[in-house]
Amino acid sequence: MASIRPKITVILAYIIIGLTLSAITLVVLSISTNHWIHTIRMRAGLWKLCHLQPIACFHSILRTPAALSLTGLLLIVIGLTATTIFYIIEGHHLPPSVRPISLITVFSLGFGTFFLVISSVTFSHIAAQFCYSYYLLIVAHLFSMTAAIVASYLEGRRNALVSTSTTVSRLAVRRP
Repeated sequence: MASIRPKITVILAYIIIGLTLSAITLVVLSISTNHWIHTIRMRAGLWKLCHLQPIACFHSILRTPAALSLTGLLLIVIGLTATTIFYIIEGHHLPPSVRPISLITVFSLGFGTFFLVISSVTFSHIAAQFCYSYYLLIVAHLFSMTAAIVASYLEGRRNALVSTSTTVSRLAVRRP
């Protein structure tokens, strides 16, 4: 009875998809809530600033962290889509000219992570106590960074296997 070994590329693709879905969920929760900072007088998020004594909410003037977070979220969604698409067509034999397109996953996850970091850094110059929404973005950054690292490893493994199989087939063809 032959044992069935799972392919490492399938396992890594599932890990990337799981980490990316977790990061997307945490970013959406972080962006949509108003608990980025909390002081005695106010509570603020990326979109609203609420005073607690006379309860009144205003639109936030901090647009840069919100725009950077949305850009990071969009890039991470693109990375998830690219990972899913290339996982689906992994079973089909792709020509080597199509392989560089699969680097979209690595670059979009990497740049999405970069924008999430810049968003949290631009927001962190405020001297207040950070709340759970801010920390959700930090955890989402860690998940997306791990997904980008695993995606780059997977992409390097794919390209190494393709180049190795091409080299071996060329050597096999040249022999008399």
